[in-house]
Amino acid sequence: MSVDDELLADARLAHDRLIDLQHESELAQVDYQHAIRRVHASGASLREVANALGVSYQRVHQIVDVSTGKGALKQRQLQAACSFCGLDSADAQRLVAGPGIYICGRCVERAGQVLTEAHTRTSDRGALVCVTPADGKARCGFCGKRRAHTDGMLEAPTRPQVGKLRGRRPGVRICTACLRLCQEIVTHEHSEG
Repeated sequence: MSVDDELLADARLAHDRLIDLQHESELAQVDYQHAIRRVHASGASLREVANALGVSYQRVHQIVDVSTGKGALKQRQLQAACSFCGLDSADAQRLVAGPGIYICGRCVERAGQVLTEAHTRTSDRGALVCVTPADGKARCGFCGKRRAHTDGMLEAPTRPQVGKLRGRRPGVRICTACLRLCQEIVTHEHSEG
């Protein structure tokens, strides 16, 4: 029996649609978690966030709590280093974590300057550059969004790949939405520390 080409084409289309919908679902989950972290970083307690959203306190705690690895901030985690400059956790003191990717407070500040000044920033630990809109397929290492679906994106082109996106293209990237969240986290933690 031979494979029906039309049915095979339908199966491929269904598979592509499934992949796209799974990706959209993952992006929606990341957006939801970022929104919860932003609400908490703005001063709301975990219980207030949970009550306002109608979810359990434990779920909000899992998303926000830094000690579970779901929150974002990792202070002095063993074997962790900034993916953008290579500074290890002992020297960085503040690392904001994503899925297998980290950014230190210094790189968060440098990235903010690159966005404001719209040009490359180079240090002894590497360069940070804006990813052009023409490079629409570049993905954020934190949330996975493509450049075409973000307001902007920064890249450390000479750094080794990390996390889920390893093997796809050189460098590490962060979109402007994730950078803003990292800035809020670093600022919030700095004001508490």
